[in-house]
Amino acid sequence: MPLELTPKQAGEIADSTYALRLSNNMIDAAVGAVSARDDFGIADGQRLTGVTGAGPVSRTTGFGYVAFGKPGPHQGECLVAIRGTEKSSAHDWLTNFRMAGAQGPGGYTVHAGFWNLALDLLPQIQQILRGHNPSLIHVVGHSLGGATATLVADALQRGSIAGVKLYTFGAPRAGVEHHASELTRNLGRHNIFRAYHHTDPVPMVPVFPYAHIPYQEEACWLRGHGTLLSVDDHLMPAYLSSVGDRTWGELRSVQPPRLDTFEAADRWLAAAARVDGLPIILSANALRLILWALRWILRKAGEVMGYALLGGATIIDYLARLLYRGVLQSIAIARAVENMIAAIFRFTGRTLATGTRITEAFIQYVLELLFRMAAAVAIRAINQLP
Repeated sequence: MPLELTPKQAGEIADSTYALRLSNNMIDAAVGAVSARDDFGIADGQRLTGVTGAGPVSRTTGFGYVAFGKPGPHQGECLVAIRGTEKSSAHDWLTNFRMAGAQGPGGYTVHAGFWNLALDLLPQIQQILRGHNPSLIHVVGHSLGGATATLVADALQRGSIAGVKLYTFGAPRAGVEHHASELTRNLGRHNIFRAYHHTDPVPMVPVFPYAHIPYQEEACWLRGHGTLLSVDDHLMPAYLSSVGDRTWGELRSVQPPRLDTFEAADRWLAAAARVDGLPIILSANALRLILWALRWILRKAGEVMGYALLGGATIIDYLARLLYRGVLQSIAIARAVENMIAAIFRFTGRTLATGTRITEAFIQYVLELLFRMAAAVAIRAINQLP
């Protein structure tokens, strides 16, 4: 059975991609991937480039590399590594946080910015692979690179080029729930290795209806520093420190509390909405549970998997309409929505006035407040990249 990369190897590979943003020298990447360079010919690999931004601010930079296994446990295999964004490339934001949907691999809705970059990289990867016929492809990425790596892995697997294993650190969500469910089945949950700090804001965006893979399965939950959202916990040095020399099994052994039913979500929201409750302003756990609760409320309102293409300006409108429809249909949903709004206000440092009328427009305002704050903290985190 093919060996997966160790967490340390995958982490060092993800970190090594940043050396190639402006450098053409593959030795710069090999220097950073200490534990992997004996297994893969990184110094002899080929650099990948991608275009970020649009119009006059568009720019071509290094976005990773492809390398092949040396004689040993990974001989005959291939490594594809994709980098995240950096503060020195401000135009990257035009692709990193565009919330528009696009038709991705298999016809499912995915994030347009991540898919556009994947489309830049895939022809290069396929050209490099031509004539090699690898037995297995390891796809690795951090941050934006993790989301793009997810879609690259999807496309490579659908092309039946070889078996694929995917490794991501601090990655945003790449596609909607139906895409995440299908990709988890296609790759196999045992071939997906997702690591994230519970305080890292980047894996919390884009928000519903986007979803992580492995879909509804355990990822590698890593304890960050403190309880608040942390920009430092998004950086690869923090991830390398957290994974250390542990195995994937050891990393998966600890899991955070989840809201597994609508009733559990309802109870948590009721407690979080209390003005005299525990402080939750900018709490990483509170944001995660608010987003979990939002999913359950929407499901309770009758929403099911499968979404049409969504543009950035229509996602909030669409969700607000669904929530308001639920408020009109069910007393239980109305109570949960009111408590969710109060919890969101407390998370953002506000207090919901008693007797506030819950309208579709007000729900839209509150969702926009939450989503913008989550995105703003995520952008701050990515601005810290080297």
